[in-house]
Amino acid sequence: MTKTQKLLSLAIAIFLLLDITAGIVLLVNKDKSAVRLVCGSENTNRLFALDSAASKGTIKEDGYANFKFTKAQKEYFYKTYRENGTVALTVCLQLMPTKKQMELLNSEEEAIFRYGFLGNEDFNIEGKFLKKKYPDTRRIQIQGDEKKAPELFDVSFAVQKNENIEKYAPEGFFIYSSIRCRIVAACVVPAEVGFDVTKEIPFYGFACNGGVVDFERRSFDFSGCSMVFPVQSNTKQTMPEYRVMLSENSENKSTREHSVRVQMNVGGEKLYINNVNAAREIIIPAAALNTPFSRTELAENADCVESLIMRGTKAVASEEGEILEPIRTDPGLILNYKTSQWRTVDYEIYEWDRFPQILFFDTRNYEVQDRLFRRLAFFVEKQGYKGRLLTNDELGDMHGYNAHDYSAQSMANFFNKATELHFQLNEEELLLKRILIHNGLLDDDGFYVKANEGGLVSISRETPGWSRTNLLAHEGWHTIFFRDAEFRNYVSAVYYTFDPTSRDFLIDYFKSQPSLGYDINDEYLMHNEFMAYIMQQRLSEVANYFVHLANRGTVIKFTPDLAAYVRKTEGRGFEDAANALNDFVYDKYGIVCGNIALVNR
Repeated sequence: MTKTQKLLSLAIAIFLLLDITAGIVLLVNKDKSAVRLVCGSENTNRLFALDSAASKGTIKEDGYANFKFTKAQKEYFYKTYRENGTVALTVCLQLMPTKKQMELLNSEEEAIFRYGFLGNEDFNIEGKFLKKKYPDTRRIQIQGDEKKAPELFDVSFAVQKNENIEKYAPEGFFIYSSIRCRIVAACVVPAEVGFDVTKEIPFYGFACNGGVVDFERRSFDFSGCSMVFPVQSNTKQTMPEYRVMLSENSENKSTREHSVRVQMNVGGEKLYINNVNAAREIIIPAAALNTPFSRTELAENADCVESLIMRGTKAVASEEGEILEPIRTDPGLILNYKTSQWRTVDYEIYEWDRFPQILFFDTRNYEVQDRLFRRLAFFVEKQGYKGRLLTNDELGDMHGYNAHDYSAQSMANFFNKATELHFQLNEEELLLKRILIHNGLLDDDGFYVKANEGGLVSISRETPGWSRTNLLAHEGWHTIFFRDAEFRNYVSAVYYTFDPTSRDFLIDYFKSQPSLGYDINDEYLMHNEFMAYIMQQRLSEVANYFVHLANRGTVIKFTPDLAAYVRKTEGRGFEDAANALNDFVYDKYGIVCGNIALVNR
């Protein structure tokens, strides 16, 4: 063979080899879809295509795309469920109507999309897709009006909860579209049900009973969520939470003169959310509501809500069975939170949804509260006892407080003093220490603890309801004082500039009440209590409250002249101070005297 013939033969051989290789690749990948399934932050792999539309990832018009999961992809469903307690498949859709289809969208004809799961019944024993059984109008699915849909959106379908999740996980899924539609990607994620248009791609999630997408976001049916999330809170599980994201549109925000409240009707129960500039995200625990798994309507100011999502929580007991993780919530939902949904018999822990590391303890009675906080109360605040660790015998039957508040620093001092003196704390106090470390109020340095930001509030169910409301506000203001230096400085300025005679009366009032036992020489404490006593009731009630104090027999006996002065001036000095404080906290936090909550029933 000549050199030219040899080169020609080599070229033909290479061509044949490439052709055969390409054929093998095409054969191997003939059922691989252009659509990828995202499993985790980086792991992506192609879905199995059951038809040409699924292979290309595009539906031309009035048709279906059917996909099947590989064994590895199904394993990721199981893994996600075991780690999170829920699992869902989110699919990203892009509507790309042709010029002719645009006419359809502008007509009165129906234009819909559907999304549903494929199960074992959709395949024969050899695993072949049974098109003749499909579509089934009785099939549970999600559907929506493409005329109202955005061009690009995510739609998510949750899998029913079950310990044997392998039997409930889908074999695949389908998408139907009236117009040209691209299936951009799919993702295995923990379940979230509701809508969220704050994201770059609008999101609509459904429970395992499917439903119809309301692109106008006026209502959502959460009834199927009982088949996805826990319906009872205990040491092993916690009910889910609603996350509400409020619009940042300044035109729809509350002002001092005009309140803009979202009315949220959950199964007939009405909640009112104050749409203030200072708040974006509101957390509502499902366990705080009477019928959380029901249709929810945004009856008033629906445009103020850009996201309404029900999602799972991880607030469960430690391996030792202790409740360390708090339930995030707005304080307005703590007072009437059902004790049947507490995760322990003796207490429940909450975290202020707007202020991380501010914890609220609600205890079954004063006895439980005392075991947790009484020794701490004497160590931190009680005049004549500050800085001392009292034994149980020394404490005897002395009273602490019906409500408590402590900064992270004061609690660190308490536990470090006990460590230094090898003082034996009781079991509840040691549990409190573990809770504080778990939630980041304290850092465990091995021997001592170090204080971080934050504070703690405690109230008790043994306190009458009318008093619990004031105490929650009183103690809640203390925790903001603990964590915000700007607020502390402002309180200090008001303390030293408001009516000095009224200030003298307040100090004498503290002296006249032995049960309080405040150390009046502690400037920090005096500023903190001055603020809280003023701000625990509504602005309109402040003057009358201090006149009421000035009418107490014990107060008149201790400081008759100052009590007479407050009665004569009708408490106006305190009212002036309250107005100044109220303006500051409303501008900064969106809350007011007498009410630290943004959610009210």
